[in-house]
Amino acid sequence: MLRSLHVWIALLAVLTIHTMSAGGNTGVVTNVVRGDIITIGESFTARLTGVFCPAPDSIEIGKDIRGFAANELISRVVRFFTWTTDNTAAGIVYDDDGYPFVTIQYGDDFGLCFNEIMISKGFAKVDTSWLPEDRIHYLDLERHARENHIGIWK
Repeated sequence: MLRSLHVWIALLAVLTIHTMSAGGNTGVVTNVVRGDIITIGESFTARLTGVFCPAPDSIEIGKDIRGFAANELISRVVRFFTWTTDNTAAGIVYDDDGYPFVTIQYGDDFGLCFNEIMISKGFAKVDTSWLPEDRIHYLDLERHARENHIGIWK
């Protein structure tokens, strides 16, 4: 029952956001709950696929991570892709808290992947349990941040 409700909420949120011909949906980021949980539009709150950020109150750098994400994304138009099992709203994959997983692109021509930026800046760990694609690439970004003592790896 709860999963059906999540599917309908996600479907309604996605339908209210413009679909681009190049793929993905677009919307304006209105809130950053924490570095890996964002709100697009009035009600579509999602979690970054393959990314785990510390909560703002869990470690000292947590507030800085949320602040960085807010500065990068709030009021910006982003393109986002939900992680689905079958390219339908019924197949959207959710985390344990009920947030749908997304990959976010932003910047000029949507050329930046926010998920990757959070890992490369050392603001997040790779969450391999929720990363069907790009696993090796994300782990390489994390390794680089860790080896260079960046962000949470200081």
